[in-house]
Amino acid sequence: MPRNHEGQPAEELTDNVQEIANDAEKYDFGAKIRPLTGWQFAMVSALGVLYSAFHLAVLNILPLDEWVFRAIHVNMAAVIAFTVYSTFGRSERSRAPWWDLALGAMAIVCTAYIWWQLDGLIVRTGVMMTTWDVIIATVGIFIVIEFARRSAGLALPILAMVFLLYGIIGPWLPGVLFHRGFGFGEFTTFVYSMEGVFGITTAAAAQYIVLFVTFAAFLQVSKVGDLFMNLAFAAMGRARGGPAKAAVAGSIFFGMISGSGVANVVASGTFTIPVMRRVGYPRSSAGAIEAAASTGGQLAPPIMGAGAFIMAEITGIPYTHIALAAIPPCLLYYLAVYIHVDLEAIKKNIHGLPRSELPKFRPMLREIFLLLPLGTLLAFLITGYSIIAAGSWGVATAVLVLLRNQLALDSRWLATPLVVLILAIVLLPGLPANTYGVLTIVSGFLALTVGYLYERPKTALFEVFGNVARDILKALEQASRQSLQLAAVCACAGIIVGVIGLTGLGGRFSALLLSVAGQSEIIALICAMLVALILGMGMPTTAAYAIAASVVAPSLQRMGIEPLSAHFFVFYYAVISTITPPIALSAFAGAALAGANPWKTSFKSVRYGIAAFIVPFLFVYHDEILMQGEWYSIIQVVTTAAIAVWMIAIASEGWFRGALNPLMRVLFTVAAVCLFAGGIYTDLIGLALGACLIKSRYFPAGRLAQ
Repeated sequence: MPRNHEGQPAEELTDNVQEIANDAEKYDFGAKIRPLTGWQFAMVSALGVLYSAFHLAVLNILPLDEWVFRAIHVNMAAVIAFTVYSTFGRSERSRAPWWDLALGAMAIVCTAYIWWQLDGLIVRTGVMMTTWDVIIATVGIFIVIEFARRSAGLALPILAMVFLLYGIIGPWLPGVLFHRGFGFGEFTTFVYSMEGVFGITTAAAAQYIVLFVTFAAFLQVSKVGDLFMNLAFAAMGRARGGPAKAAVAGSIFFGMISGSGVANVVASGTFTIPVMRRVGYPRSSAGAIEAAASTGGQLAPPIMGAGAFIMAEITGIPYTHIALAAIPPCLLYYLAVYIHVDLEAIKKNIHGLPRSELPKFRPMLREIFLLLPLGTLLAFLITGYSIIAAGSWGVATAVLVLLRNQLALDSRWLATPLVVLILAIVLLPGLPANTYGVLTIVSGFLALTVGYLYERPKTALFEVFGNVARDILKALEQASRQSLQLAAVCACAGIIVGVIGLTGLGGRFSALLLSVAGQSEIIALICAMLVALILGMGMPTTAAYAIAASVVAPSLQRMGIEPLSAHFFVFYYAVISTITPPIALSAFAGAALAGANPWKTSFKSVRYGIAAFIVPFLFVYHDEILMQGEWYSIIQVVTTAAIAVWMIAIASEGWFRGALNPLMRVLFTVAAVCLFAGGIYTDLIGLALGACLIKSRYFPAGRLAQ
């Protein structure tokens, strides 16, 4: 097994993945957790279970009006957050003070008022509002801002307050910032409605994000995350720089299921960074590798750290198309990180771990059927069923994995439900999703029953089912805690989106960017890139993308860029803003875990993730990179882009069969730029130049002369 800096096997570390993930909050935007005890601890635990269960029930069994559903989604999360997160500073108090309980009560009152006055609010919001409408809206906006401040730091709430102030003082501002002005009641009730706080960002969070966070929590409780990391170490641990390569592969799992790059870094970096340090990677490199790898997980389909769901909600593009389009750019990003890791290992003569310290690969392959929930999820998505059906039945099959774990049976018994699902889809196409789901679950329980009778485990069934029930409750509570920040940032981003829509700021920004594009499109794209990066600094990716999608993406679309390309452009820069100085929170978290200089770590993480700064421009000029167009064009663009990524990595590392002088690094960069350009002639020039450079490293002039 790979071992940490204290010689502890990594398998023992991965047994504590979830405890590590929970500790991520101390790095993540300054979140401060109260050590609750007594009745408040029991209340929060019960509310956590109810919160996740409520979402599963509404999405699958008990439909509810959208406004009421979203109000409960936001305000119930706020109640939990006001109890769990301390008001200021790191709290040692074991109970929430009265004012936090009062805030929770106010959140409940806001929800009750919306439910009670629903029919009237639909008619009069923003037009004929009553005094109580205005009071509830004002209190509700305050609650959302305070909720976001506690769970996600100051950056997003400050930005929301700036936009709220802009909504009030806009009539006195010059130029592009001017708007006609609005009454206080008109303004607040509009923002605290389905056009603002409870708009598209909260819709994505309530309908999809909580569902997939719940799915991820079940995977974590069922130890599927451990399997991912151990498989990565078994496959790559012996290679040169093996622990770093394993970290790159294993971090994808943590990264794709969370909307927080910082939490991803801590969840996997707590045990990968010490192992990277042990084989010889410098502290800053170990922290930067983990930051770049974990951040990139939010670019990885099918979940993309919740970004895919918000993109589908905003653009109307089917989720499956977005997930498919994300595959080539994600592969290019991880190719760049992998090449950097490999070149640094060559430069520093870093070897892998001994076989004796690594998990055994072949026995682990017997555990591959623990991936049943992921297989179920993908089967439903590929066959065109809804995201909700796919996620819900993925959660249901995760219960089978929990049962198998408690029975300690061979995981191959879980092959039966997966085979049944695939055969049912192939042989009986067109059935309702629930029919396939029930067949999968029933066949799974039957298979585990046969396995129990065959293997005769000694554990009593009463104890087994009790432990499974406890695991289910643990996963539901865990999911609600992991959803708090996402619920907060989506609601707070809704304030900004609502102000932009009400004041027309997005249209005026689009006009401004179009005027810039009239001079030079590339300058306009660079401006859009900088805006997306700045918006993302200091706030979670989900909020950064939601805001950029409201301001920047429409501007790009008015320049003639396709919606999918425009939204992927801003999404990529929103994601990598967490490793971009000066506020590179994911890189800073990696530096903290590695004991490295934060600035050095952040600049290295940018270098490792350099592909994500370049590839988005291909979305605009060559959308084949997003699987759009003829198959041969897609192959050409993706292949040449992959070669370009390799050459950029060589140039930035300054190493290829030995150290490169400055001229060689410049020439490799030129060859890469030609390949990125994507035209047939520029590709030929780039390939020819690259071939000459590679030949010169294999056959230097001195050797040829001999």
